[in-house]
Amino acid sequence: MDCVFCKIVKGEIPSYKIYEDEYTLAFLDIADDIEGHTLVIPKKHCHNVIDCPKADLAHVMNTVQLVSKHFTEKCGYDSVNLMNVNEMVPHFHMHVFPRRKDDGKDIYKTYPKIGNDLKLLAEKLSLNAAQPNRSVSVSQDLGEAKKIVLYTDGACSGNPGLGGWAGILQYGSQEKEVKGGERETTNNRMELMAVIMGLEKIKEPCEVDVYSDSAYVVNAFVEDWVGSWQKNNWHTSGKKEVQNIDLWKRLLVQTARHSVSWHKVKGHADNALNNRCDALARAEIEKLRLHTS
Repeated sequence: MDCVFCKIVKGEIPSYKIYEDEYTLAFLDIADDIEGHTLVIPKKHCHNVIDCPKADLAHVMNTVQLVSKHFTEKCGYDSVNLMNVNEMVPHFHMHVFPRRKDDGKDIYKTYPKIGNDLKLLAEKLSLNAAQPNRSVSVSQDLGEAKKIVLYTDGACSGNPGLGGWAGILQYGSQEKEVKGGERETTNNRMELMAVIMGLEKIKEPCEVDVYSDSAYVVNAFVEDWVGSWQKNNWHTSGKKEVQNIDLWKRLLVQTARHSVSWHKVKGHADNALNNRCDALARAEIEKLRLHTS
């Protein structure tokens, strides 16, 4: 069925996005009746909660909780009200109403438009390029979140020059390698790409322990450099524009989707998995070198 919400998912109709991941989309309701009124939908069409597959329902409710925590912890709202009423569009969706104390609103009443600039409001409330580590993960069976270990490393021959990145994902006894390279890049970009690509390979929200020998990547989250950069409109305390903004924003999408814990390891030491990642990344550089000679 090609309903209005399906067209929004496809990008055929514009929307004021609050959050998006592989499975769900959250955007402002154009009714503009209560500030921050947000709709959360599964990207896969289903008519209502009754025929929504269990896995898709889990992803929707994870996003509802993620957006709700973002509103109350970072956007100045005191609470949220939730509602499921498929009254206008036959595509399962949840309403999230941010609330402030004594706002005088009754969510069961129809209000006139407030007159908000929804584009500006969406940018203000957006979670995709906002706070990392705010997801409350849920697995497809609505049980405990899966716990995954991700080791990463990046390498560069010349800076800039030929670069390679690699990651090793571990879930229980299962293991998967991810790797790749670029011809004209930097070491920092390869370190970021290793983490991004590793997290993007994880199909559902999980608890992820990321191990990296890059202080550039790890300290950005442990010491909250990223939070400061965002407050300064992606500028450092010295007023210089942050480098690799495109990759930082891409990484923030993943840290919003997963619950990530960061671990700094010593490079080129006795950590076997880190050394494997280093070898894989350097092998990617050699592949590029062979194809250019």
